Amino acid sequence: MALFGKKKKNDEKPVEASENKQSNSVTDELKVILEAREEEQQEREARALVRQQEQEEAGKEISKLEEQARDAAKKVLEDPYRPEGMTFFMICDEIPMTAEPETPGNIIVRGDLRGTVKAGTEVFIYQGRGERYKVKVEKIRNDNREFVEEASYDRVEIEITRGDLPEAVNPDDEVENPVKRFAVLTDGKGIEDMNDRACRGMSKAGNPRLTAMLVEYGRYGKEPVYFSATMDAIMTTEFITPVKVSDAKNGKNTLSFASVMPKDKKDVAFLPVFTDVKLMERAQKNGFSEGMKQGFALSFPQTAAIARDAHHQGFLINPGGPVTITIPTKLINDMVTTRLFLERYGEGAADDPGKALGGAANIKPESIRVSGGDLKAAQRVVIRNPNNTPEFLAIEKAVKSYCGSHSDIAKLIILVLHPENNPKDQSYLCIVDCPDSAFAREYKGLTAAMKPFMKSIRKIQFQQFDKMPDKETFAKRSKWLYSKLPI
Repeated sequence: MALFGKKKKNDEKPVEASENKQSNSVTDELKVILEAREEEQQEREARALVRQQEQEEAGKEISKLEEQARDAAKKVLEDPYRPEGMTFFMICDEIPMTAEPETPGNIIVRGDLRGTVKAGTEVFIYQGRGERYKVKVEKIRNDNREFVEEASYDRVEIEITRGDLPEAVNPDDEVENPVKRFAVLTDGKGIEDMNDRACRGMSKAGNPRLTAMLVEYGRYGKEPVYFSATMDAIMTTEFITPVKVSDAKNGKNTLSFASVMPKDKKDVAFLPVFTDVKLMERAQKNGFSEGMKQGFALSFPQTAAIARDAHHQGFLINPGGPVTITIPTKLINDMVTTRLFLERYGEGAADDPGKALGGAANIKPESIRVSGGDLKAAQRVVIRNPNNTPEFLAIEKAVKSYCGSHSDIAKLIILVLHPENNPKDQSYLCIVDCPDSAFAREYKGLTAAMKPFMKSIRKIQFQQFDKMPDKETFAKRSKWLYSKLPI
């Protein structure tokens, strides 16, 4: 019995050891699983924390950009520097297709309002290729979804009339939704003829669309659609730039453009341009350097040509703020090959810096102070009286006949100009003394009268006499080709 009992006891020992071993193995496996789960949870929490931090940083960046845009807008809209007629502007960043207007046929747009808008106001939509349409503000809904008669610096939904926005001709025209995303809604006057290829007068009245686009560029500039719209606005505008005009010597006038070298790029020079005269005057007031006492208006092709000469590597828009944007040479080269540029201005229109003297009306603000870089001469242009060739004698006869039948033209003179370094690139410069309201009509009529006789010189540029710098000095030393008064 003892042996049996002892044997039984010995048989039980391996069983107990095996059970313990199995138990330990299960415990170790559970421990590994739990540790793995804990590590995975920690990794998830770490990733979530990183995402949260990234979202917070992105939110801070968005808030910063929104605050910068708001501050810039306030500077743009403050007297006496705001563009003509502008009390508000709004980038239409959202065109809600499903929103139901209170009045059938109206259109709803949303965006961040800069300035103050009132219900019942007639305003403009700027969009596309220099297009401007007149509409009316019917309803305003603020960020609290409340209808209000007036709103200022708020996220708003505005219901506008269709006004003179085009109606759909067929479904492919895409004008059932005529307001494009990133259109500009504003009461800024701009110019009367948005289809004028030279965009004359924009720098004097202000560039409502481009001004608004630049204010919001920090927020939306990375979006391809917004970037494209901004480039379109730049290509369908007019700028004002500070210049120095030297007194005529031996029949030659010298026109010098400024070069600005940014602090972070001391070896790169840019042409400084402003979207309107008032912003240039603001830069003057804030001490934007000395040497440039006059302002000169440039269409985009002229700006592009000068900004790509031997002295510049692009141009700087509004170097005095409130928002500055740099357009380098490479981007200009891309812009002048776009369909918009070619259709509006023609191939090669931005390849001749000598065109800077003609085209848009020239404005003489008070003395400009230019800071942020050195100033140096950029262009030298020769101006002379035309020779009495058969070609010019025929032009003279046609022009005198035209002026005699158009009472708005008081005086007229035709000169010949060319870049000093390229005497063969000649243009007629036609200076016309007539009212502002008649200038656009008269230069088109004069072009038609002159073109049939132009052979050796194929280009014409026009200048309104009242917009010339030092016009009184010019009048005293010039013999007018035509005058309603005795010459």
